[in-house]
Amino acid sequence: MTTSAEICSDAEATRAHAARSLAHLPAGTIVRLHGPLGAGKSEWVRGLAIALGIPGSVPSPTFTLCQPLRGGRWPLDHWDLYRLEQARDWDSLGWPDCLVTSGLVAVEWPDRYPGKWPAKMVDLEILPQPDGSRKLRWLQKS
Repeated sequence: MTTSAEICSDAEATRAHAARSLAHLPAGTIVRLHGPLGAGKSEWVRGLAIALGIPGSVPSPTFTLCQPLRGGRWPLDHWDLYRLEQARDWDSLGWPDCLVTSGLVAVEWPDRYPGKWPAKMVDLEILPQPDGSRKLRWLQKS
C-alpha cells in the first residue's frame, strides 16, 4: 500500500478505496482508523465488508463497542473505542485478546487504547476536506 494520499469525493469512493485495499490486507490484520467524528471511518469499513461479501447492513458500533460481521470470505470485527477511557473498561474486555482473528479487525479511535498493539496492523488516516471529500492516507509505522 502506498503512503500517498487519495481523495475520495463521496461515500461510494470511500467504500471503493476499502475494497481496493483488501488485496493488501492479509488475514489477521488489524486496521487502525484515524480521523475526527464524521470523517468516514465506518463508511470505509462498510466498503471492506462489501468487498468481503458480508451480507446485510453494517451499522456503526459506537454504542455496541464491537460489531462482529460474518458470512463473507473472512470474518470482520468492527470496533469503535470512542467511549472507552478507563483502565477497568480494558480489563473487562480482555483486550488485546479481542484483536486475535482469522479475518480482519477494523478499529476506530485506536488512540483510546493506552497499551501495546500487535505487530500485524496498519494505520489509515481519513480526513474530511472543506469541499466534502475525504483524504485517505496509509500511515508509516514509526
